[in-house]
Amino acid sequence: MDKRLPSVVLIDEYPLFRKAMSDVLISTGEFQVLGQTGDVKVALSLASLSPDIIVISLEAESFQALDLLKEIKYRQPNSKVVMIMNSANQSGQLMQAIRLDANGYLLRTISVTEFVEQMRKAVSGGMAASEKITSALAERLRGDAFTIDDGRRASALTQREQDVLCCVSAGLSNHEISEQLGIREGTVKVHVKHVLKKLNFRSRVEVAVWASERGFKLGSKPPGDAE
Repeated sequence: MDKRLPSVVLIDEYPLFRKAMSDVLISTGEFQVLGQTGDVKVALSLASLSPDIIVISLEAESFQALDLLKEIKYRQPNSKVVMIMNSANQSGQLMQAIRLDANGYLLRTISVTEFVEQMRKAVSGGMAASEKITSALAERLRGDAFTIDDGRRASALTQREQDVLCCVSAGLSNHEISEQLGIREGTVKVHVKHVLKKLNFRSRVEVAVWASERGFKLGSKPPGDAE
């Protein structure tokens, strides 16, 4: 019996770009594209098929991307939603998407190779992210309610939770973290939950950006808290 390929739905107002993304994914032989559209009603219908990944244009003018994201997450909480955008300058709107549980963010100018790699990461449960946007989000966090001196302290975490935080910062999935640290995947989920609670973050993406800004990196000793 053939293994089921990860399924994808593409929601973008530009037909040519939708087709380009679809062609790229299909050509790899690793994904099946269930459909593509720029219409909200059709998008919700396609989302009802419970795809593994849904790609949504964050800056669409023909539909409200954040409203669509919220509705899809309500109806299909297990689908990973990746926002795609023209510019890293839209970090404010992207932060809203992240707080609505978006699972990643990619620039429209991304290379074909990186696009495929990031989609693989999203399928595995990791965070699909363009580096330039991550930097822009870090800048946003500095001026947002989540500043470096916002009362969040990594010292509130156990050593193992700090190890997990470094892995989350690198965008690793729970499965990848379990392999990296040699612990069970269920244990990883518990640690991630504790990290989010102790640092008062709602989403994995937010804590990943915060950790990256604070210097938490995979393979290095977690930094101490600044005085």
